[in-house]
Amino acid sequence: MALGWLRARRGPAEAPPATTAPLRDALRLALGGDLVGAEEALAAAARIDSSAIDVYLALANLYRARGEIGRAIQIHQNLLLRHDLPDAVQRECHLGLALDFRSGGFLRRAAASFAELLELEPGNQQALRELERIRIESGEWEEAIRIRRRIRGDGARSARILAHLWTGLGNLHAREGRPREARRCFKRALGRDRECAEALIALGDQLLREGRPKRSVEQWLRALPLHRAAGLLVYPRLWDAYGRLDDYAGLERTLRERLEAQPENTETGIWLARVLARLGRVDEALTRLRRLLDRVPGYIPAYAEIGRMLLGERRDFEALKAFEELLDRLPLERERLRCRSCGTQDAELHWRCPQCGEWDSFA
Repeated sequence: MALGWLRARRGPAEAPPATTAPLRDALRLALGGDLVGAEEALAAAARIDSSAIDVYLALANLYRARGEIGRAIQIHQNLLLRHDLPDAVQRECHLGLALDFRSGGFLRRAAASFAELLELEPGNQQALRELERIRIESGEWEEAIRIRRRIRGDGARSARILAHLWTGLGNLHAREGRPREARRCFKRALGRDRECAEALIALGDQLLREGRPKRSVEQWLRALPLHRAAGLLVYPRLWDAYGRLDDYAGLERTLRERLEAQPENTETGIWLARVLARLGRVDEALTRLRRLLDRVPGYIPAYAEIGRMLLGERRDFEALKAFEELLDRLPLERERLRCRSCGTQDAELHWRCPQCGEWDSFA
């Protein structure tokens, strides 16, 4: 919630001294988490002086924080009908109204309001960031790219974000059957950030759709060391590509190289065991999985893999024992990845946090 209620103003919008005490009370109560008490204090300030714009702006912010979006919208719209608003206050009302629509899920109206504010103040960075977020969530990648180019002060981070935005546009072209445009976008993404794992994976997917599995593998192998959880996405793709090439021995070599670089990576160990089983070396695969369990007791995917391999070999009694042990160790919920920015957890790897919108934050 915005708490710029007591900032000093000059000119006709400045609150008279009589409203200062209720405003201070409202700020103190809001900071203490008492939003009901803060609303009462602001209502008292409005009764003292119904022309005090700061009071109404604070009330609108408060209503938005409490989820009373309709009341917040009404206040901002009523303020914008006034003809005596200083330019700075008018821009603040436009921003507040856009944030109201955004919080209420009215994305089209929010986008229109942010666009109106940007006509008044083209360099408003908060409006640009919020509008960029709406364009991303709406899948309007070209608009998001245009807005990102207007955002200042992000430096290298902005280049990294642009790489993700170009990847999003490339994926859109790929889904709609425009392979040349898709490749062009993926390459533009990598021109912005050569270490964008999402772009490398997407480019590999496009090359595989075009029947070029060797080139796909090259891109996916470049992506693997760039994110500790990239194997969740890359290893199933490598299995598919090496299968098309009928070269599971090549996949074995690749996985052994990855284990040498990251011996603690359990995901790599699981996939190496699968490859060994696929090559007919089931006992070697089972030994590797059991060693993995010695190192990481209770690692559920290893128990599940052991059970599947034993069933595939018709070693039903051993498989039953493996699955009994697996059931004993099943957790109440799956292990999750966490966003470093806001703490959101999910079992899936997201390149952009679905909660706070931060890029490359899941680990």
